[in-house]
Amino acid sequence: MFLAIARPRSRALHGFAVLTALGTYLLTVAGGLGAPAGLHRFAAGFVGLLIFSLAVLLGRESKLSRLGWLACWLVLAQGGLGALGAVVGLPAVVSALHTGLSLTVFMTVFYLAAQTAHGASLRPELAPTARRLALASAIAVVAQALLGVLARQPGVAGALDGAHRMGALAVAVLVFASSFKTFDAAEGRPWLRALALAAPVLVATQILLGVRSMQTLLDRSAVQAHLATGAALLGATWAVFLLSAPQRTAPRVSVRALVELAKPRLSALVVFTFGAGLAFAPGTVAPWRAALSLLGTVLIVAAANALNMYLERDIDGLMQRTARRPLVEGRLSPEAAIGFGAALACLAFPLLLVAGNQLTALLGLVAFVSYVWVYTPMKRRSAAALFVGAVPGAIPPVMGWTVATGRLDAGALALFAILFCWQVPHFLAIAFFRLEEYGRAGIRVLPAVSGAGVARVQIVLFTVALLGASLALGALGVGGTGYVVAATLLGLGFLGCGVAGFRATDERAWAKSLFFASLLYLPALFAALALG
Repeated sequence: MFLAIARPRSRALHGFAVLTALGTYLLTVAGGLGAPAGLHRFAAGFVGLLIFSLAVLLGRESKLSRLGWLACWLVLAQGGLGALGAVVGLPAVVSALHTGLSLTVFMTVFYLAAQTAHGASLRPELAPTARRLALASAIAVVAQALLGVLARQPGVAGALDGAHRMGALAVAVLVFASSFKTFDAAEGRPWLRALALAAPVLVATQILLGVRSMQTLLDRSAVQAHLATGAALLGATWAVFLLSAPQRTAPRVSVRALVELAKPRLSALVVFTFGAGLAFAPGTVAPWRAALSLLGTVLIVAAANALNMYLERDIDGLMQRTARRPLVEGRLSPEAAIGFGAALACLAFPLLLVAGNQLTALLGLVAFVSYVWVYTPMKRRSAAALFVGAVPGAIPPVMGWTVATGRLDAGALALFAILFCWQVPHFLAIAFFRLEEYGRAGIRVLPAVSGAGVARVQIVLFTVALLGASLALGALGVGGTGYVVAATLLGLGFLGCGVAGFRATDERAWAKSLFFASLLYLPALFAALALG
């Protein structure tokens, strides 16, 4: 009797979720077309009511209900951004954020529609490579949509047209690769094969319509078709990822776990170093540009941290300092971590492009890629990963500098050198007193691979280089006489802590004292630069 009642209710819920997803799709397209304000507000209110109703229908006990209420909050945030754009007058930034939120709402409601389908829990899982390619394609489509919004804004269009065209080619390559892999792996699943065939057609049509809209000087009908096809392409790639998942349950999500995923203490260091680069650079920056470029930098670092935790979730439990991370303890699902990291990255780059400039955004991209795709996997293969990882760690102050100047000059390179050289003794100190943990996790660190003596020599060499880099700021006129005196004393003190390792009888105690000295050195140096 229960099944006889529950199944029709489940089908009705799924039908309502599909209707809500369709309404969200139409609203997304209409918003991109610049529909009349009154009509757009009415449509947004209607779709918001549908999403609210869906959240209520999912019930308090449903594991999907949290996502339903999340979609409601996102809709409210969209309305707030719309009002902000009208009052403050930041069309490029607000349009990108507004579009990003609308696509997030669309994907969330689409997810709910897929997960409320009868038999969703019985779907066999697609090959992991095919699922990853489908997810990468969906993320790429979102990023390309945000870039397209920015490319249509007055004042930045010329600078972003080329990036938008290159992005279209990258999306096409990903979609074709995903479709080929999905079609091959989805034998006996006609819906997935149909989507695998539809996606390349949609991306080809999207590119042709984009070319047509440029040839006709953004003719309204061509732009309309271009936007509608882009939203359909997102739906197709996202559907491949969702329909290939075997589980019915929603990903585990909590706000606290997401905050932990972003590594707040490291983000605080990024705020400090980015702010230093911005403050010490010549020239002035509008407050809104400074704030939004800082936000973009924090978001790109948080995205890299989230994906780093996802990639290292199998070894984090083997180390005391990482054993309490949310993915290790099961307080957050891997799918939620990927989605969170991808969403932050998609929000960060438009902010860096608009509030900063192309050079700042490029530096952010270099930091993101080198940290996630080079440094993270390299840690298990080579002790040289330390020097690779120091590159993204040294980029934030340079990003702050380029926001103000728009160029890489000697001052920016000196800041990069300071942060790069500082990280080597800082992290080698950690490696010394956590050597056993790193060994259990299979992370190759210099004291274990090359010996403690070689690691001590590296510490001394890089503290000497750090002293030279810090004095370079004085030679360049960034710091005055007081700064030069302070930098010399701080550098010699830090060097003394490093040299002490050669005669230390208690290696762990020395390493911890060196670590704490590194924590004091950096803020003291920048304080001296600000005062002197």
